[in-house]
Amino acid sequence: MDLERKIAVGKRETVAERLERHPALKARMERMLDVVEIASGDVRRADEAERRAIEELRPMGLEVMQDWGQKTANEAAVELEARSGVVREVKNCTGLVRLVT
Repeated sequence: MDLERKIAVGKRETVAERLERHPALKARMERMLDVVEIASGDVRRADEAERRAIEELRPMGLEVMQDWGQKTANEAAVELEARSGVVREVKNCTGLVRLVT
């Protein structure tokens, strides 16, 4: 079921449920919360908290874009597979390439 449909029927997942499908993003969010909650105990200055937040945000942005790109590519591949007449190359166990429609 797509996201729009879930929202329309009022069964949107919680943030925690959604993060379970993205363990790397979940771990980054937990580290961000550590900064906010000063869980490590050694963040006493604003500039240190900002530095740590930036250290988490930059790679998180990259991971988000990579996940988005992969999801978009997968959806496009599924759409192309559903169309008739799509030709692609497939290697068999002997390494020979054949065209599949």
